[in-house]
Amino acid sequence: FPTTMNTCGRICVHQSGRFVIVSNRGHESITIFRVKQGGSKGKAIRGTLTQVGFFHTRGETPRHYQFDSSGQFLIVANQDSDTIAVFSFNLTSGEIKYTGNEYRVPSPNFVCCCPMVDRYSDDVENQAYEKFGYTFPAGEDNVSSTVPTLVEFDPTKKKSMDTQSELELARKEIAELKKQLSNITAERKS
Repeated sequence: FPTTMNTCGRICVHQSGRFVIVSNRGHESITIFRVKQGGSKGKAIRGTLTQVGFFHTRGETPRHYQFDSSGQFLIVANQDSDTIAVFSFNLTSGEIKYTGNEYRVPSPNFVCCCPMVDRYSDDVENQAYEKFGYTFPAGEDNVSSTVPTLVEFDPTKKKSMDTQSELELARKEIAELKKQLSNITAERKS
């Protein structure tokens, strides 16, 4: 890793409150610190940070990163290499491992993880999301064909597409990506 021209891109606390995560531009890494949870005489004070390690982001200029809602996957936007890389996060040790999943995205600079709602299920979890305003109209004939595996952008139609339609399209894309990640994770566990 280079030791010059290293700048911080982002700092955040893991949702568990047990880890602080920092992205390093120039060094092209994520550094993870464990947060001391308890304290007793003669030992580290509560809130003290100890380094777990630093991990290469598999790209250049880690502009942004985000944990999925479970806190078990870290998604990193590497702006200058035009990639998004996915890492598994060990909730016990704080270490991350590259999953092998990488996506080509032009100059990614933000990652957002949204809750996944299966609009064709009567699942209690989906009903809970609806309380917060996530509603999805039922699709047409073939349920399996309503989730796109490829989305093409036509700039000539951009003005005719309203915000609600764009949001629905984004939700479908996110649902498909989460499904793919879930399948990959299940395959690796078996």
